[in-house]
Amino acid sequence: MASVVALSVGSERGSALLLVPAGVLIVALLASVAVDSTAAFLAQREAQAAASSLANDLVSLALDESSLRHHGSYRLSPSRLRRLELWSQRTAQERLSAVFEPGSISVAISAAGPAAVRVSVKGSARRVIGLIGNVSGQASRPVAAEAVGRVRLSG
Repeated sequence: MASVVALSVGSERGSALLLVPAGVLIVALLASVAVDSTAAFLAQREAQAAASSLANDLVSLALDESSLRHHGSYRLSPSRLRRLELWSQRTAQERLSAVFEPGSISVAISAAGPAAVRVSVKGSARRVIGLIGNVSGQASRPVAAEAVGRVRLSG
């Protein structure tokens, strides 16, 4: 014996039809915010990794060889650092992904003591989704990272 129960909704008939599109819109908006936030996080991590690896590379490449040979001390050569600025700019652009706006990446190099170099990488991270969920109204987000490479001679 099966019994059928019928519920009377009354005046709320069809109200679920209005809630489903609103729910889908809210989920799409939240998903776009999540995707853009993830892209910004990826850009920040890539900029930090690029700055760290460039700092490590520059500490080796800017070695003042004559100071090391004659005095046994590690020193950076300011002229080599200046010559390596263009190389570091190209290297940073190669290491960073398409999350960055083309042409927005800049690299600044400076000596942070006689045996250390400071590298800062700046750029603009693209918004993947675009205007949906864009609270600030900007087309991109600024990203900056800084790293210092130091050398300590052992022995």
